[in-house]
Amino acid sequence: MIYSQHTFGEDNACLLLGKTYLEENGSVAMPWSDSGFAFRFYGTGFILHFGAFADPAVPYVRVWVDGKAQRFAIANGTEKVIFEDLEKGVHTVKVMRIVEGMECLYATELTLMGDAPKLLDAPEERPLRLAFIGDSITCGYGVLGNSAQPGYVTYEQDSSRSYAYMTADLLNAEVMLSGASGKGIVANCNGDREDMTLRQAFAWLNRQGGEWNHDVWTPHLTVINAGTNDAWGGVGDEEFIEAAKLLMGEVRAAYPDCPILYCYGVMDQTKMGAVEKAVTEFNEANGKAYFLGVQSMHQVPDEIGGGGHPNLNTSYRVSALLAEKIKEILG
Repeated sequence: MIYSQHTFGEDNACLLLGKTYLEENGSVAMPWSDSGFAFRFYGTGFILHFGAFADPAVPYVRVWVDGKAQRFAIANGTEKVIFEDLEKGVHTVKVMRIVEGMECLYATELTLMGDAPKLLDAPEERPLRLAFIGDSITCGYGVLGNSAQPGYVTYEQDSSRSYAYMTADLLNAEVMLSGASGKGIVANCNGDREDMTLRQAFAWLNRQGGEWNHDVWTPHLTVINAGTNDAWGGVGDEEFIEAAKLLMGEVRAAYPDCPILYCYGVMDQTKMGAVEKAVTEFNEANGKAYFLGVQSMHQVPDEIGGGGHPNLNTSYRVSALLAEKIKEILG
């Protein structure tokens, strides 16, 4: 058995997925849900190494090897994700952070195993790119849980099982997610206006701030699903409408030719009229803005997940509706 060591900063060594970036030392930084990377290698196994990590919310990563997925908890970064005894040959691996947290998760090094292991050129990107801006619904909070489970536990969250990632899968698209649970455009679910907003999540490099370079990844369409936490945080309709138009304006400034699709209604219906009005007014002034109202999970049987959030049934329902609407818009 031969072992070969690699960093992810090697020329064309990995395909960055989502809102992900490389550090100068070759580590992959994964600060947001659905951030990650993919690589190809020749050999019989591999070991993923992570950087030191400390967050009270233990994150999980999902690892796909030749299309088959497994979940792994990364509690402090000393863990290794190990796949061995694979059939000798070429393998494609995708690694994605699927649980939120305040701290950035780093994949620092890759060990390949085999008789003559070799890191190959990165996989090709899927042909379509979709960006999503949203809160807990988009991040998959509680999607693997059930209504009997109170509170929040990270093993019930999986952003790759939310409506957003499922929509991208249906359309053979890459996905970038900007957002976090409990956040709104103006205020969070508790009414706090000093907390990070979804406008900042869209603009920031990571949860601590910094500036994300929108030029490195341009979507073919951007989906916004926001307003539930503003409703719960007591934001009035007129203030919300103006803030929603500001967010759409910031998306249009970052991606001038990108259509915007505002999807709303999964957990809250009280802001439905305000969202539709904001989209109508923005479209009249700027064009290429669309609205999709969806039925609440509370009106559909068997759709309540962990912490009173949407479950997998909601993801399947909403992703099917959203995929059809996106196909209609993009032609």
